[in-house]
Amino acid sequence: MIATVTYPYRDRETYEIHRTGDEVELTHERFAELSAAGYVDAAEQAAEPEPEEPEKAEADEADEGAPKEAKDVHEMTAAEMRAEIESMGGFAPKKATKAQLAELLEQL
Repeated sequence: MIATVTYPYRDRETYEIHRTGDEVELTHERFAELSAAGYVDAAEQAAEPEPEEPEKAEADEADEGAPKEAKDVHEMTAAEMRAEIESMGGFAPKKATKAQLAELLEQL
């Protein structure tokens, strides 16, 4: 599994130093461990199908006038909370717990 480093760290198994922005290949178990600690996130898929983008743009244009449906904070994942906070112009620390992210999100 390919992951992107979000916080620099030295791997305790390989002793390699990984810096922010590096892409590393990890097993699913190791990814879960490092992701929970806030060191890595799943790598974004670089090649997205282009037909989806125009449809998404059309859907966004249609929803401009409608208020966004608020998701229950307790049903969101930590990654979704970070994305929501950053989309609102806030800062979401990578090592913040889900409870801390929920508190930040409610303040915005």
